[in-house]
Order: sequence, then C-alpha cells, then structure tokens
Amino acid sequence: MRHLLQRLSPVIAIPALALAIGHPLVTDATSPPPANHRVTVDQGSAYVSADVLGGTGSYTDATLTRCGIDRRMQNEPTIALDPRNPVVRTSGSNDYCAVPTNHDAWAGFYRSTDSGASWTDSLLPGYPLDTSSQGTSSPLHGMTQGGARAAGDPVQAWDGSGNLFYMGNNFNRGTPDGNSASVRDNTGDVWVATYAPSDPSDNTTDGSKYVRTVILATNTFGQGSFNDKTGIGVDPSTGHVFAAWSDFHGRGCNEILLSESTDHGATFSAPTKISDGLCSNQGPNFAFGPRGQVYVSWVANNGGSKGQHATVAGAAFARSLDGGQTFSKAAIVVTYSPFVSNVFSGNGARDCGDGTTACPSGFTFPRFDLAMPTLATNGSDVDMAFQVSTSSGQGQIQFTRSSNGGGSWSTPTAIDNQTAGHQFFPWMAASGGKITAVYYDSRADTHYAATRPPCNSATGVTNACLAVWSSTSTDGGTTWTHAVVSSELTNPNLEQFGGRKVPFFGDYIMVSAVGNTIAAVWTDQRDAVTAPDPVSSATPATAGADNDGDDVAGDPETGGTCTSSFTTSRVSSNGCPPRDRRASVCLQLVRALGPGRPEERVVQRPARARESGAMPSATQSGSDARIQPVRSLQVLPEAGLGSTRPHAGAGSGSTARSSRHR
Repeated sequence: MRHLLQRLSPVIAIPALALAIGHPLVTDATSPPPANHRVTVDQGSAYVSADVLGGTGSYTDATLTRCGIDRRMQNEPTIALDPRNPVVRTSGSNDYCAVPTNHDAWAGFYRSTDSGASWTDSLLPGYPLDTSSQGTSSPLHGMTQGGARAAGDPVQAWDGSGNLFYMGNNFNRGTPDGNSASVRDNTGDVWVATYAPSDPSDNTTDGSKYVRTVILATNTFGQGSFNDKTGIGVDPSTGHVFAAWSDFHGRGCNEILLSESTDHGATFSAPTKISDGLCSNQGPNFAFGPRGQVYVSWVANNGGSKGQHATVAGAAFARSLDGGQTFSKAAIVVTYSPFVSNVFSGNGARDCGDGTTACPSGFTFPRFDLAMPTLATNGSDVDMAFQVSTSSGQGQIQFTRSSNGGGSWSTPTAIDNQTAGHQFFPWMAASGGKITAVYYDSRADTHYAATRPPCNSATGVTNACLAVWSSTSTDGGTTWTHAVVSSELTNPNLEQFGGRKVPFFGDYIMVSAVGNTIAAVWTDQRDAVTAPDPVSSATPATAGADNDGDDVAGDPETGGTCTSSFTTSRVSSNGCPPRDRRASVCLQLVRALGPGRPEERVVQRPARARESGAMPSATQSGSDARIQPVRSLQVLPEAGLGSTRPHAGAGSGSTARSSRHR
C-alpha cells in the first residue's frame, strides 16, 4: 500500500484483519456505519500455531511471535461463515508479518467463535521456519525449502459438516532462467488445506483443527505452466469441494482448470480445462444450484494470449448439470468494458508510483485490473456482478441475472448509480432471499473526475476518499438499498511496495452470508502512518520529493532510509520508526433484516489423482515479482451490511497482490 494513514482507531486497519460486530442494521442513507473491527491483531499479541489452534499442543516459533507485534501489511482478504454455526467464521489474507523471518508473505488464517468480536490469528502450516508436526508434514514446507517461500491468494469455503477448505497458491518471486528475457524460473503450486472440527459433536470447534494440505497442480520450468488466481466452493447438496484457478503456460492462451474432491479434501481429481476457446482467463468463482448444478464464472476475451485479437470481452461462464461430471462449453455470456487501472497511467502501466514506477500521467495508484465477475445463486436464479467502465470512464458495479441456469442473462444494470466516484472490487453473496454486494466506492472524492484514478487530484496529490459500501436486494436484483460499511475513509494510494515507491491494494474484497448473518472484509489503510515529502527540500535524502500525499513514514522521500521489507515495522533503526506503516484489512459483520445459451459440450472429468503428500517440483514465472503489503482486516458487528445507504516489495503496510503477489 502506498501511504499509511495516521492511526485513527485501533479498531480498523493495521496490517491486521478486523471485524465489526454487534451494531444494528443501517436503515437509511444518513445512518452511521456499523463498528469496524480488526481481524488481525499484531500490536503486542501473538499468533498461534495450528497445534495450539486445534488444541493438540503448544508449539510456537519466532515467526509466530514476530507476527504478533509486527504491524505489517495484509491484503486480499477472504471470509467464510460456518453454515453449521455462523457464530463461527474464518478469514485469511496475504499476511506480510512473515517477511522478517521467512523473507516473504504467507497465508494468514484467522478464526472467530463469537461472531467476529475477537479473533485468534494464525498462519497456514508449512511456512519456511515451521518445524511443527503440522508444518513439516505439509507438502508446502518442502516447496518452501526449494525456494517457493510465499503463499497467498486466499479463498475459503465451508461444507455442512464443520470442515473449512482453504485454497491459495505457493510460489517464489522468480529469477531469470536463461531461456528468454520474458520467462522466469519459478517454483510453486496451487493448494487446498482442510481444517476440521476438533470435536465433531461441538460445532463451536468447527474449522479449528488443521488436517492436511493437498497440492492440486504445480508450476513447471521455463515455458511451462504458472498457476494463479484461485477460486473454491462446496456444493451444499453433496459436500463435494470444487477448486479452480488460472494456468498460464508458455505464450499461448492461459486457461481455467478445475478439480474436485469427493472425500472432504483428502484427494482431488486431475485438473480439467473448462475454458476451451477463450483467452485471458482469470478469476474463477463458483455458485451452486439446489440439484447438483455447478456454475463457474471468470473474466475472459475471445482471442489472443494478450487479447490482441479479441473482439469480445466480459464474463465467461460454464455450467454442470450433473454435479460436476461434465461441463458446458465456456462462452462469454455478458460482454462489458472492464474498469481497469491502466487507462490512468498514460503508458499502459497498471500501477503508478515514484521513481522508476512513475507514469506520464503523474498519478499514483495501485493496480485494479482484475475485473472478474462475482457469482451467487438466489433460489433458482444465478446472479452476477462486475466492474464496468462506463462511456465516461467512470467505474461502476453492474448486475445481471439468469432465471434459467445461465441459458440467458438480463441486460446489466447499475447496482448503485452515482454521478461521482469510481466503484470497483465487487463481491456478492445471497442467502434467505437477500442478495448483498460489497464494493469500494470513491464518491467522497472531492477531486473526482472520470479521467482520474480514485482519490487523485488533477495534480496527482492523493487523499483518503475511498469507502466500502454494500447494496442489498430482496426482489432478485430489481431494486437495491445501499449502506456505507466502513467507518473511516481510506487512501488506497500509499506507496508501500517496491521499495516504498508504488502502492498495492490487492485484487478483491469479500462478503459471506448464512441465513440472516452477513459478514464483509476489506483492506483498509486508516492505521498507516504517513509523512510529508516537501518539494522544497534540497537534501539528498529527499531529492525528487513530490509532496503527493502517498509517502509513508521512513520513506527516503520523507528523509528516512527505510526501503526494505526487512526494516519496515517495529524497527527503530535504518530510518524506520516503530509505528504502524501498513494497510489493514477490515471485516464487517452484518445481520440482514430477513431473510445467449452456451453450447452444451461434454467435458469428461479425468480420474482422481494427487494425494496430499504429492509434491512434484515445478517452476513459476515471476510475472509479478514485487512484494505488496496487505491491509488489515476489519469486521462489523452483527448488524446489517447493506441496508440503505452505504458508505472501504516489500514496503510497509498495504495490501498484497497476486498476479503474483507483489
């Protein structure tokens, strides 16, 4: 994250995740947002091991100890409510607290048993210095010893028996392999971990006991494959676990691969390609019908590995009507012009900062170029939302619905049509006849122009203008009410990555719903500590200062000497003040008030393969070699998320990214 805001409240952001719980549902546009709470608490506490989390032992180590005081970044948060007991919920993020001891970010795992009022923070077992029995038995541990020291892109889903499935990827940042200038030698994999109840008869222990991690696919050397952007879901009618991801390979079109587990995550089928005929495939998401229907959506175009021959882009879709045994031929079912960040750079760059990352436009902004659709089912309807660039260039969240299982789709309409502000990163959930969408919204930007990125003035000075909003529909998406979720505005443009030169805010935020309980999580930078960089300074340390409002304390532009992720937080030497410099993720919990047809082509599923111990070696393509910090997570009290008016390389504290995490 580029800048860190001066700490306003320990409740919201910090590199930790936070939940907001206990507030009543917002009922009109003037009502205050619900309370925001951090999910990750890293200001004098301690992360616990899987051993402690599951009640099986007392293991701890230097990494876990450091994570409890590190005040570093988190981003790309996930949240999932336990359908057996929604008081229990889990979250995760790209957690940069592991950087000082393990030299890279790792997948954070966070669990609450009191509706998000408090959290127990942990890390997925298998990180480089993890010598616990859970860690050394994980296939990821062996991968880290081979150089794949990072893990992230977290997504989570529950079954109905108290099992939580946690999916992500594991990788290194890549080094040139000598084959060509554009190919990187990377190792890594896509994985799914299982957390079960420590006592199956007690649903308050759901998802507390780490069981295993299974590798679904590995990256291959040189011109081989590189796996990214994960999605996971559980069919509530069967308990089968479905996992999908993007596979980039060589110079051809990347593809969406899908794998299924019918034994509670113990094994997964060999990957099946479901994106035949499409290119630039990214960001798969799942939804399920009541009778074994499996729906998958992602963003794609119809030609060229770089989109160079594309004539159509938008939401790709495939479905199975037989529980995942066969899938229809993928098709782009809704076309739209994605709202993406590179239009603001002036040279096609997807993010802009200082120094070598500066862009001709003079703006500072993180990338938000993954315009993937989000998917949910509401009764027999299949619902979809995505971020669109309107004719003026404004970012807008639009909604479409299919009443025939994806055979045809309604004309997309704006969920919350505003005359000012950009909207992006939508996520949607449906439960009890209510559809809830959450998204970032910059309508509070006093310098807004459709031709400028969020929270940037005409001269490139940034400000805290971004909020998280929620929109709710109880009539299938025909009408919506709106509510602000975040209690503070945040600046997404703080330069916390790439040697404190460029921002990173992740690729998504998330919402989850069970019955009338709704929870949302996002990255927030209100706890980041900024510092001025006066243009008038002539000292070498601040030469080139731009006074753009994007610099965090310790940045060389502000007179500091802190450029490394190893000297950012909790360190008073090397020009890095011992204060929060990160972005945090916030969770919001809310209690709701109540409850063109693709050609059908059979794709046979291959035989089941890959046991949890499988550990094939692989290489990854370091397409996104910069480390990006994560923001802290925050949650809202058990109130209502979207009732009527909404209102959220290591550098210091902001969110991390994953087209390879920065």
